[in-house]
Amino acid sequence: MDMEKIDLGTRCTIVKAEELHSQMENLIQSGVDVEIQSSEVEQIDTSALQLLFSFHQALAQDNRKVTWPNPSEQVVSTAKLLGIDSHIGMSEH
Repeated sequence: MDMEKIDLGTRCTIVKAEELHSQMENLIQSGVDVEIQSSEVEQIDTSALQLLFSFHQALAQDNRKVTWPNPSEQVVSTAKLLGIDSHIGMSEH
């Protein structure tokens, strides 16, 4: 099966939310699994993680997967702090 990628860059905050949402909408329509590239993230905020949570839920309803190869420590710790790490497919990190 094909897989698309979203690169979160180094700063994934509300400033990037509109662009991120647009990418996610396109990927939801694409019908493929998605890899979240987050190894370079130095800063991530609640708004970005809320978008990622909704995105993961939308793909899960369509039996599609979201993978997180090598997420940065900042992404992992923030997701755990918010209690959503297992809800966005990150439970193995």
